[in-house]
Amino acid sequence: MQQEIVLKSMQSADWEAFLGRHDMLWSPHPSSWESGAFIGNGLLGAMIYSLSDQELQWDIGRSDVTERQPTNTPIYGKHRLPIGKLLLKTVGRVVDSGVRVHLWNAEAAGFTQTEAGRIEWRSFVHADQHAIVVEWSATGGESSCQWSFVPERPINPRQVHRKEPITDINPPHITECVDGIEIVTQKLQAGGEFATAWKTTATGAGTNVLLLSVGSSYPENGGREEALQAIIKADKTGIAELTASHRAWWHHYYPESFLSIPDTRLESLYWIQMYKLASGTRADRPLLDLMGPWFYIDTPWPAIWWNLNVQLTYWPVYASNRLHLGESLTRFLEHNLDSLIGNVPEEYRHDSAAIGRSSSYDGVRNAGEELGNLPWICHNYWLHYRHCMDESMLRDRIYPLLRRSINFYLHLLQPGADEKLHLPLAISPEYPDKAEDTNYDLSLLRWGCQTLLYICDRLNLEDALKPRWEEVLDRLADYPVDDTGFMIGKDVPLSVSHRHYSHLFMIYPLYLISWEQPEHRDIIWKSLQHWIGFKGALQGYSYTGASSIYSSMGKAEEAVQCLNDFMKQYLKPNTMYMESGPVIETPLSAAASIHDLMLQSWGDKIRIFPAIPAHWHDVTFHGLRAEGGFLVSAVKQEGATRFILIHSEAGEPCRIQTDIAGPVACSGSRAFTLTSNEDGSIQIDLNKGEFVIIYPEGSEPDLAFVPVPANPDRLNSFGSRQ
Repeated sequence: MQQEIVLKSMQSADWEAFLGRHDMLWSPHPSSWESGAFIGNGLLGAMIYSLSDQELQWDIGRSDVTERQPTNTPIYGKHRLPIGKLLLKTVGRVVDSGVRVHLWNAEAAGFTQTEAGRIEWRSFVHADQHAIVVEWSATGGESSCQWSFVPERPINPRQVHRKEPITDINPPHITECVDGIEIVTQKLQAGGEFATAWKTTATGAGTNVLLLSVGSSYPENGGREEALQAIIKADKTGIAELTASHRAWWHHYYPESFLSIPDTRLESLYWIQMYKLASGTRADRPLLDLMGPWFYIDTPWPAIWWNLNVQLTYWPVYASNRLHLGESLTRFLEHNLDSLIGNVPEEYRHDSAAIGRSSSYDGVRNAGEELGNLPWICHNYWLHYRHCMDESMLRDRIYPLLRRSINFYLHLLQPGADEKLHLPLAISPEYPDKAEDTNYDLSLLRWGCQTLLYICDRLNLEDALKPRWEEVLDRLADYPVDDTGFMIGKDVPLSVSHRHYSHLFMIYPLYLISWEQPEHRDIIWKSLQHWIGFKGALQGYSYTGASSIYSSMGKAEEAVQCLNDFMKQYLKPNTMYMESGPVIETPLSAAASIHDLMLQSWGDKIRIFPAIPAHWHDVTFHGLRAEGGFLVSAVKQEGATRFILIHSEAGEPCRIQTDIAGPVACSGSRAFTLTSNEDGSIQIDLNKGEFVIIYPEGSEPDLAFVPVPANPDRLNSFGSRQ
């Protein structure tokens, strides 16, 4: 049975055709960063677009090229730095052009027809070698087209955006040529350097290959040598092997999971985000910040933001079964633990840690009055664990960090006249009025104490703080509410439009209260309607958050409408997102919201198709990951669930909620016992390493995972075509 399942999964040819319907297309060339064609390998990247009728440019970015000046304000001293542009200058004026991002091969390809001739090219950032590759050919007068690299001054983008006087503290760059390789080296006043090396050569087969790499080092001077050696290695590898090994990585990556829905535009958004994730980060590469490897000079956000952005960015890695991408976040937290400890007042550093609203790339930023950001990022870490059930991760990595983040709260708690425990005046991200007992902090503190107690129970740990966590859960102040639902905090109502849903964390993403608890439905509904209906300050992630809340309520039509509203109002042609500058998290959070339509696993229950609109008759997903270490697949056809396949990697209790009408049957690794629960869920005695197939009694499921037919008018929805 297991072999049959594999044989009926999508093969390479099917993947290429399926992802081809989601390729981004432009005709003519894209003309700005926010409409550009992007390529990347988790460290090095390029945004491709044209600003004139005789130039095509690759904006070059590398995620760890940052300023290192010591300062108490990380945005003004330890920020991202511009690198430069690779320019293709044509001989003649462009009369026709086009670009396509091929998702399956993770490469961009295009053509430029000019009055003088024609240029054809394809470009990718190699999956493993840190080299940008451009293979190109030219005919007619365009055989004399020119390539050049134009370095940028390493200045602060936030000053550019705010039109402030530019602090230009670094020395001029140095240009040299070594064995046909041009190298531009930028020394940094604070130490270290970054360098760009590039060369172009003829292949002898009528094409040419351009290779470009960026090296970075601190505090030593090693960036130049890194860039030079990367070009030498890529040149020695050759274009054929570079192409083959690059494609092999991506062809292994995409089938880690699969989903297909009858809304082709929404399906395209999802798969482009899967491409964006692996282009933007990898397990051994930098944390995915607000730009990723696609630098933008006019941005106020050239650092890391911790009160929403990082959290939402990483949400889709969990259910999509791409946990390896999430390791760039967990590694950052582990490597910068000393900074997190140093972010709290000195008297708390023996047992606490925190992080402020934004930080440099070493995690340095005092907590200030935004108290809950580290507990929230610990929730991401917790989700990573829950989806793989790695006990060593729980014991050695999550538990110590979560304990420190909750200890910071414990130092601040004070008893009130009502004998409840209260939190001090603080900021609920990013509401203008401060409040005591913010719902943001109360929710995270409750979740943290509950989780620490769970960990102690699971790992048989005797922690001296267990009585304190239990006391907090027993005595902590109630969530502040008024006649509109959950307030921002004590005596502070939601009285102005607010883009964040941090005051609703007990609903989502923490699920401390839920629609499945009838006594909470009234306040959940009132709170959601008051918040999302209060227009004016809402942003794209307001709608993706509302979509996930609606999905948790089983309100599928509303959930999908929120996603459509987001795409219509906020999404850029290349699926990037801008609030004054690039903020990558929102489209990625939309991918997580699509997961929530199809699979939810909070609260020790796996919900299959919990929020599928009635008009979505056919839906398929394969290999999505659920909490408890389960891989889950399911197919819905003609409005009915045909089968569910669940594989247990960890042997956790398996309880599912399904919309299969009537009696169910099962088969799989062995004969299973199904037990019906009072809430309508089904308990299955599934052990570690086993799989079970659940289907309507009397049917014979066809265990095939194929794409849902596409909407012809929504093929290749992203890009820009005239």
